[in-house]
Amino acid sequence: MKAKFASLLPLLGVLVALPVVAAGLPDRLERPSRMTPLAAQSQLTDLQRVGDDMVMVGASGHVLVHGAGGSLKQSQVPVDLLLTAVHFVDDKFGWAVGHDGVILHSTDAGKSWSKQLDGRAIGKLMLDWAESEVARLEEASAAAPDDEALSTALDNAYFAVDDARAGVEAGPSRPLLDVWFRSAQEGWAVGAYGMIVHTRDGGQNWTFVSTLENPERLHLNTVLGLADGSLLVAGEGGRVHRSSDGGQTWEPVRKLTDASLYKLLQVADGRLLALGFGGTLLLSRDQGQNWQSVTLPVRASLYGADELSDGTLLLVGQGGVLLVSQDGQDFKRWQAPGKTALLGVASFSQEVLALVGNDGLQFLSRAVLTEQLQ
Repeated sequence: MKAKFASLLPLLGVLVALPVVAAGLPDRLERPSRMTPLAAQSQLTDLQRVGDDMVMVGASGHVLVHGAGGSLKQSQVPVDLLLTAVHFVDDKFGWAVGHDGVILHSTDAGKSWSKQLDGRAIGKLMLDWAESEVARLEEASAAAPDDEALSTALDNAYFAVDDARAGVEAGPSRPLLDVWFRSAQEGWAVGAYGMIVHTRDGGQNWTFVSTLENPERLHLNTVLGLADGSLLVAGEGGRVHRSSDGGQTWEPVRKLTDASLYKLLQVADGRLLALGFGGTLLLSRDQGQNWQSVTLPVRASLYGADELSDGTLLLVGQGGVLLVSQDGQDFKRWQAPGKTALLGVASFSQEVLALVGNDGLQFLSRAVLTEQLQ
């Protein structure tokens, strides 16, 4: 397995050694991120255009805001741990998630952040849910002692309680890997070992989502709301989960590929992309009901994607690969000189792209990109 942090490099959510990391630095959730002039050269994992600015997140709780005029400022952040994803619903309100189950919130376009949730609180949410399930199923089983389905469900609930208690005792060791908000009030965050949390009040209160069937507790790497109002979650082992009612119920799980999926993107014309391990790229033209595989000129794992205002599609990934397409079918390759992983891409201006990855922030002229495409 590979991971989206520091020395384990950059896949979005196939994680190892997390209890060691969490146990070794239990105070990371309480220690503010250190201000450093080198933040832009350290690992950055995700970015988003917010108004005229670019907001980036990454290692050691770093959040950077790059202004259109060229200013680059590091934000005050209350935690010192890897942030894995950022999502703004408008030019003010945004959320970032990361290791130890942390969820951060900004109301000023990323200039300042507060902590809304962490792994300790998530562990308590999971334990409360599991204990309530045991109580409910014990009562139902007592009324129908010969019901084998109830008996099996009760055994699973006992296991869930034991697992949740072990998680609480171990501390906040489960990272969140992606976050998406439908509005300034409602959003979801997903992460390792099948974790999903949901809020309806802008993050003041969160609930543990128990309705997604994932008995293997596979990692959930990416979450996205679609234009038709449905919610899509994808992750380890090529599984895709779909809900049409905000996560209350889910359609039967679909396995699109053996390769883990790290990113979902819906482009302006409604097409849906799913990208991931080993150069996997899947395309849907019907809101994720049917998918087709797209052949790429590389087998590099893909971690980030964006659509430019003119419809150009950009994919970035392992080894500094950047793929460019005008139609979502035929891709050309650009190679970053350093060949370290690129984790995110976005348009900084009409002429310049912003790239983030293990070597931090870099800019690429679209003119240079066009000249050097293979």
